[in-house]
Amino acid sequence: MGIANAIMFAWKEKEMEPFVRETFGRTIHILKLEVKDVLCLQANPLEGAYDVVLHTEGKHDEVMGRVKVVEKARPMCHYEVASLARNSFRVVTVNMFNPHVKEEEVRAFLGRYMDNVSSARLLKDMLGFWNGRRRFQALLKEDPGGLGGYLHPPALFSLGADGGTLFYARQPPFCRRCMTYGHIFASCGGGSAGCVGQGRTRRKTVVSQRNATGVDQQHICGGTARLATSHMQRLQGGGEQVQERGMGEEMEREFQTRAKGQWEVRLQQRRRREKQREERRMGRGRKEKDRKERRERRR
Repeated sequence: MGIANAIMFAWKEKEMEPFVRETFGRTIHILKLEVKDVLCLQANPLEGAYDVVLHTEGKHDEVMGRVKVVEKARPMCHYEVASLARNSFRVVTVNMFNPHVKEEEVRAFLGRYMDNVSSARLLKDMLGFWNGRRRFQALLKEDPGGLGGYLHPPALFSLGADGGTLFYARQPPFCRRCMTYGHIFASCGGGSAGCVGQGRTRRKTVVSQRNATGVDQQHICGGTARLATSHMQRLQGGGEQVQERGMGEEMEREFQTRAKGQWEVRLQQRRRREKQREERRMGRGRKEKDRKERRERRR
């Protein structure tokens, strides 16, 4: 899968001895590289080269751009420069709400956005129980119009009736409202973009299909299970749902009022019983006192 942010400088002159490490270290200053930018500088005897590993992906891209400018000038003309980095490499963690979903289905879904998807590794806790998450290794597909030049799989998705989530390092911000990358829910200015179908994100387009009778039927998500008419009826029924929700809240308030009244009645009954017990104790005390006084008079 390559080494992140790594560049290989291979010596290509057969009639000249390659530069030693110290000389090469001074050579790379022509690329405007400083010691603080380099994570590691190591020799690669099998390739007759030096591998330079940088701290950041941005610095890697900057150096590769600089190489194209000075590749014909000395001393860089003696080296064949190649990037060892696979910046599209990602380790994706997928959590399916239904653990019975097969690994092949998840890999097929990831394959729409990524290449070379590996087999899954089940993540377990310290007791050895599987926590429902699976980890894959893959390469993002290139997309000039995508964020960072790559095609990113949706963070929220569904495979049929089974929903799931995924996350990975350097994942762009994802909006749960419009199901797109580039911003989050709090800063989203649009509404819901449609339906979520199997293995696809929400769409704004309405696809027209013709049934066996020759009548055009509008499908929101491009599938055949839900028509636009039924979908709009469901949306128009939102007022009834709000009304039902209001009735439910009213019933809840009435229930709480009744419960509060019953609690007050029970509290009054408890206080009345405590008062009666106290009076009985006081009465028994008076009777005992009267008995003692009568005994003393008799004596």
